[in-house]
Amino acid sequence: MAATPQNLEFSTLSKVVSLYIPPFDSSSSASRTDPTTIIVCTWMGASPKSRGVNYIYNQFHTLFPNARIIAIRSLPEFFMTTSTTSRLAAIEPAVSAIEADPTPEPRILVHLFSNGGSLSFVDVCSLYKMDTGRILPVKSVVLDSSPGQPTMAEGWAAMSIGLPKGLMWYPAAAVTIGLLGITAFCKNVFGLETIVEKTRTWLNDWTSVDKHAKRLYIYSENDKLVGWKDVERHAEEARKDGVDVDLLRETETAHVQHAFKDSKRYWQRVKEVWEVGV
Repeated sequence: MAATPQNLEFSTLSKVVSLYIPPFDSSSSASRTDPTTIIVCTWMGASPKSRGVNYIYNQFHTLFPNARIIAIRSLPEFFMTTSTTSRLAAIEPAVSAIEADPTPEPRILVHLFSNGGSLSFVDVCSLYKMDTGRILPVKSVVLDSSPGQPTMAEGWAAMSIGLPKGLMWYPAAAVTIGLLGITAFCKNVFGLETIVEKTRTWLNDWTSVDKHAKRLYIYSENDKLVGWKDVERHAEEARKDGVDVDLLRETETAHVQHAFKDSKRYWQRVKEVWEVGV
């Protein structure tokens, strides 16, 4: 049985942003077309210490050993109670980390998971545009289990994942259901968009998101949190705007589990979308 890879050592830049810088290895066989920076935007509530998250980091390090990895967490409160100003302040260090890429012409790969990762990505794009006046130059984007257009039931399914265990679950669940109810009321009565709906639109906002980045959508018919038809509609909207889009539709895997079910095919497609993007 193969040994479990040791977790990569990240430096903490904020409560949601961390940076991994690989040690220099002159014997490395990394290609000059490999990404120099990989931005991984994890799903809402994912722990940076979880086995699944660290598996993803290690897979990227195996594929592209000389690439820096910027990891961005998505917190449940970003969708419910945190102000936009506070959320952006937490993510701001990601822009400095991107700009610190020592390569004269950085090559950036983005891999985002679920609606939480999508929000992190569009926030980074917005901050980068505000700070530099330029669109974040991305070569390829992998969208895993995203973007959705959830119902209240799907919203609860997503939010409940990050709730505390034990007795604290009950008050946290009550607050979450209450906030979801308020959100649904405002949407139905006043026509206000939810942050998930806004994120879906922002992903195809070419004033801040790189339209020239190759996209791979990976999703599943068995996903209970993000509908596969919602993903395909979004991909088609991007394609109509001239984006180079590829799709990988699974039939059995659950939400954000595609990388673990058929890992060989998954990571081969990730590698291919990068090679096409550059």
